[in-house]
Amino acid sequence: MNKLLILAVLSICTLFCNAQNAIYEDIFDVMADGSIYKIYSMIDDFDAQTDLRNQKRKTGYSYDFKVGSASYTLKTCIFQEWDENENEGFNVLSLYKNGRIELELMQPDIWTYVYSGGSAIDFRDYTDNQFFIPIKLSPISLAMVFLGWPYGGDMPYMTIVVATEKEANIVFNKRMGLDSIKTYPLYTMKVQTVLEEYDSCGKLCTPPVFTEIKASGYGTLQLKKQQQ
Repeated sequence: MNKLLILAVLSICTLFCNAQNAIYEDIFDVMADGSIYKIYSMIDDFDAQTDLRNQKRKTGYSYDFKVGSASYTLKTCIFQEWDENENEGFNVLSLYKNGRIELELMQPDIWTYVYSGGSAIDFRDYTDNQFFIPIKLSPISLAMVFLGWPYGGDMPYMTIVVATEKEANIVFNKRMGLDSIKTYPLYTMKVQTVLEEYDSCGKLCTPPVFTEIKASGYGTLQLKKQQQ
């Protein structure tokens, strides 16, 4: 057999084996009654130097959607000291279920709009709203992916909230940037975990690092574990 052909076959086999051997960790679980089981190692605290609850807010926009038989409304606000960025994103997200507050999250920076905002990539092909990217996990559960503001010098926060017919809760918050999305065969997001850095001559000195978050196929999301 031709040596080049043998090498090509071996390369394909190696890639397949590596893919098969990849380790994925559950990000959360959904119980039979629709309650959400959080894995707290998947949820980092936001960097906050002050008590954000006392910050004056400027009301933003709202968006209505349904998860199974439950009606949800997302309401957004921006802190007044950030109001020059109100066309880019929001500091506060509040989820109302059937008219009652279910969850409120806030951060000192902002979540940016997934298109026509601060995101370097336009994700409008994957969403029906500007605020988050929806991932339908089952007929009665929905994941909402919120993208952080892309500051220089650090990765933004990527926040994932899951809503079911029973409740809504945060399940993921890490410094990651969304790079791309595949919807087949399973919904998969390629995410960047390390920001690339260049020296004074423009030479790459710290390469970017990527991993992925994918739908498990049984109603949850999984994070591909990065090799140490």
